[in-house]
Amino acid sequence: MTAYRRRRWKKMFRKVWKRPETEEKRGSRYRLTAAIAAVSILTLAVSGIVRFCVNYISTNVRSTTIQTISELTGSKAATLAAILDETARDMYNVTYALSAAKDRRSASLILEAFQESHELKALVAFDKERNVLYGDMESLVMKGIPDDFSSQVESDGFAMSDTLFGVDGDREILLGAAIPGGGVVYAALSTDSLQKTCGEDTYLGEGYSYVVERNGNIIIPPFRYSYEQIYENIRVLLSDSKNTEEELEPFMKALSDGRSGSVVFMINGQEQILCFTPVETEKEWQFVTVVPLKVVEKEGTRIMQTTVCMAAMIIAVIIIALSTAVLFYLSAQRRQRKNDRFLLDIYQAISRNTDTVIFILNKRTGRLDYVFENSERLLGISFDEFLKGEEQETGTGAFFKELQALLLETCPVEGCQRKIHIYNDRLHRDMWLKILTCPFYLGNDPKCIYAVTDITKEQNDRETIAAAVVAAEQANAAKSSFFSNMSHDMRTPMNGIIGMTAIAKRNIENKDRVMDCLNKIDFSSKHLLDLINDVLDMSKIESGKLALASESFSLPEIFNDLEAILKSQCDDRKQKLSFDLHIKQERIRGDALRLKQIFMNLLSNAVKFTPIGGTIVLTAEEREPSKPGYAAWRFTVADNGIGMSSDFQKVIFTPFERVGDTYVYQTEGTGLGLAITKNLISAMGGQISLKSEIGHGTTFFVDLELPLQEKEPAVCKPTRNPEMNEAFFAGKRFLLAEDNAINQEVAVELLCGYGAKVDVAANGDQALTYFKGSTPGYYDAILMDIQMPVMNGYDAARAIRSCGHIQAETIPIIAMTANVFTEDVLAARNAGMDAHIPKPLDFEQLYYALENRAADDRSGKDSDDKSAFR
Repeated sequence: MTAYRRRRWKKMFRKVWKRPETEEKRGSRYRLTAAIAAVSILTLAVSGIVRFCVNYISTNVRSTTIQTISELTGSKAATLAAILDETARDMYNVTYALSAAKDRRSASLILEAFQESHELKALVAFDKERNVLYGDMESLVMKGIPDDFSSQVESDGFAMSDTLFGVDGDREILLGAAIPGGGVVYAALSTDSLQKTCGEDTYLGEGYSYVVERNGNIIIPPFRYSYEQIYENIRVLLSDSKNTEEELEPFMKALSDGRSGSVVFMINGQEQILCFTPVETEKEWQFVTVVPLKVVEKEGTRIMQTTVCMAAMIIAVIIIALSTAVLFYLSAQRRQRKNDRFLLDIYQAISRNTDTVIFILNKRTGRLDYVFENSERLLGISFDEFLKGEEQETGTGAFFKELQALLLETCPVEGCQRKIHIYNDRLHRDMWLKILTCPFYLGNDPKCIYAVTDITKEQNDRETIAAAVVAAEQANAAKSSFFSNMSHDMRTPMNGIIGMTAIAKRNIENKDRVMDCLNKIDFSSKHLLDLINDVLDMSKIESGKLALASESFSLPEIFNDLEAILKSQCDDRKQKLSFDLHIKQERIRGDALRLKQIFMNLLSNAVKFTPIGGTIVLTAEEREPSKPGYAAWRFTVADNGIGMSSDFQKVIFTPFERVGDTYVYQTEGTGLGLAITKNLISAMGGQISLKSEIGHGTTFFVDLELPLQEKEPAVCKPTRNPEMNEAFFAGKRFLLAEDNAINQEVAVELLCGYGAKVDVAANGDQALTYFKGSTPGYYDAILMDIQMPVMNGYDAARAIRSCGHIQAETIPIIAMTANVFTEDVLAARNAGMDAHIPKPLDFEQLYYALENRAADDRSGKDSDDKSAFR
């Protein structure tokens, strides 16, 4: 505790313990002398206060004004930087326009328009053979052009000089920009125009501005004070104005360091305030604003005069009041006692409203003299208990005794602070207490102040922050490990793709070898796509942008699809995959795609981590829902695979975590699948848990509750045939809307290979034109990309649906796009599309989408079911 604070404590408590004197009345002479002395002292004190206030106001007015000028300086510096940046950017644009100009006349028109719009002093352009395209070469004659300026323009594409002197003696800045393909444009910018643009007047027209280099060289002189333009360096200007080197050195150092600030110098016989700040350009320039000090202090002088008048009036009132008070001196003691009581009331009010308990210890007697009344509220112990030194009959006294022992121990010689952790059996909670100790003397009695503050909340906040920091560090460590593994996992299939492509090229005549390479490329590509999808899903989840669809679907169909997808993989590993489904409510609403992703992750993990010949079982058991209109299930995915340790079970749902096991390293994955699964289940309002033992397999439990479909559809959707009918495409004509040439080639080649015909539109607007101009039945379906120039896929689909063509409302429109998130699928549906096929294109998915739509048409089913969006 500082000496200042100790003096405040001593003064306050001396007032509290002061007792009214009981001495006999003094003689009238003594009272008169005392009154006069008091009036004189108070008059001097008030005068001192007035002087202090005047100085304080003067300082504040100057400080505020300097701050205003500094902000104005910063604004002008920003304006100058913006002008230079805009000019440089426009010169870049001009050079690109010149590179595209078809003839010399076009180039001249471009340059003429640029010169007029920027008020350039001169503008000259050369072609790549150094022939003049525009302007007068003589206008670029300047003093001091750097020798390497042209080479800098050609190498960097753009360059800007410091201030140069033109043929007419005016200061100019030379700008140069290289023309793509050859040639260069030079522009001369007048510093006067820059000064005018930034505003030459400052602070009610009394100030002016400089732009200088960090070494003090003047780049742009003030526009108003032309006689000061003879100086080339601001240091010389200030030195000639009788400022000493000791005064100039800090200012020049600040300029050199590129700092902002303000300083007062003599210029032309007047004190001037200089505010300076760096100009944010590639040049190390400083913007300096100069304002006469007398202008700055003019407002302060007026305020001070008003203050002095008011102070004089106050002093007069005080003198009159004190003179009147002499007549009532006999009642001074009574008023003093009343004042003491008032101070005591204030002291008690502070005690009741502060969160710090103050104890005053008499070091001579070893007893407490005073305790704040808030001790019971903050510590659970009344101040009477502390003062008496005896605990009341509460049955809990450990906290009281320990705290009392701390307060009564030997008081230190100097102020100190300590922090303790203690259990408060009065308030029945742990507490962190901060104890400030301050020894002092009250008269001749040694005292000690203890200020006890409850800092439990602050301490808990610190611990929470520390725990959060540790958690963040652990998460970063996990991510670092993940990216290290991900580099390997992504390069592995990429190596297969590149390697097999090279092998296929070398064996182009060997059809069997090429087909084997293509099959391996297809496998590696799909694995790489799975890795990318996992990373993108986790990115969506961590950014809080995960969106779930709400659509009607059949739950058994989800598991039929999963069984069809995984059956061949299990057969290859001689594994037994079975589904034990006890489902009564088949039609529900939710995100079918994400639900399928959840069980695909769980089942594919079971397949990967179950040895050859193992067993995998998915069980669905319907339960009683918690609210009407919903159905509840417990899904169980069990295997007899390798299992996992109890330690890994604690972090299995943490992103980027993978088991460090030899068997696991032989599998391929990102360590994100189960983290994504848990987040998807949580987003659906469900829960996931597991039971596992090393060598005895793993069982995952998924509890979900989803809304039922409000109305059962009249016709059930036909079950998907796992085998693709290649003859389905023969004779059909498709309209393909795709702007990418490679994607066009892939789609056309695949469709034509199955006997289909394809018309290609390069954008949505062209696709709309083709469709509107076609006869009814000419096109069997439209395959629509989303991100295209002129008109995107969403707008094109809406336009087709509303164009009035006889097939507008019935023709199948299939989205084929790399926009694969749930919100993208929903956007395709809302635009009027019938299905969503993600890129890279899976031809079987396209077949199933078209075949399902055809089946719907044959059965007369309403397309609102949107099953093709799964």
